[in-house]
Amino acid sequence: MAPLNHLTFAARAGLPPLALASAFDAIIFDKDGTLMNFAASWNPAIHAGICERSGDDLQLRERIASTIGFDMNERQPLRDAPVIHASNAELLEMLEPHTDGRALLDACARRVIEHATPAAHADTVLRALCDAQIPCAVATNDEESSTAQQLRALGWLHHEPPLIGGVLCCDSGHGGKPEPGMVLAAAARLGVDVSRCAMVGDSAADLLAGRRAGCAATLLVGPPEAVAQHAPLADHWMRDLGELLRPVEDCPAAA
Repeated sequence: MAPLNHLTFAARAGLPPLALASAFDAIIFDKDGTLMNFAASWNPAIHAGICERSGDDLQLRERIASTIGFDMNERQPLRDAPVIHASNAELLEMLEPHTDGRALLDACARRVIEHATPAAHADTVLRALCDAQIPCAVATNDEESSTAQQLRALGWLHHEPPLIGGVLCCDSGHGGKPEPGMVLAAAARLGVDVSRCAMVGDSAADLLAGRRAGCAATLLVGPPEAVAQHAPLADHWMRDLGELLRPVEDCPAAA
């Protein structure tokens, strides 16, 4: 894991001394694969959406699945598949020769509400940060309507004070990740200088967006088998979100 020697830790009420989160005035999270468990939330939704759009046409089903990198037999994406990391605009362009991409994305978005599952420790972390008065935002390449429904399903948008103080999406008018606009807008929404924010995510796009925006640190989250290839872009690598609440020296390095 990369050191955070350039950061100055501050005491935060309710957080352990030198907890990683206490180094920042605000934290900006990616959604899928970071705050939400991608496999539990999206795998069944994507499978159902492809089946809905392809009907009985098995050749069309296979073309759609191959285009977005989804294994219909295993009911999961391939490693670094477009369906995981590509923007919705990119997916629509890829799908255009095969099917109505908009209808497919909408079908998946409807289905994911039934399966929305938080990532490990996500709920605990958001509530602890709220108690410590460290505001949080979400910056995701998903769309506003779908994202709001998912966050409501998880109970994170109906809390006082709010667990999530800003939600920026690919259609919010600030561009998508890996460009920095969404992260800059999230920091502005929280009223915190971006140089005092951390960007937390599981993909290269998340980390590049944070770096380009000038965040204090980019924090990679996920197990080695899923995210190791992105480690060079991160200032710190966490196995799970719970490490935000622990002192850096207690966070095990990922091999």
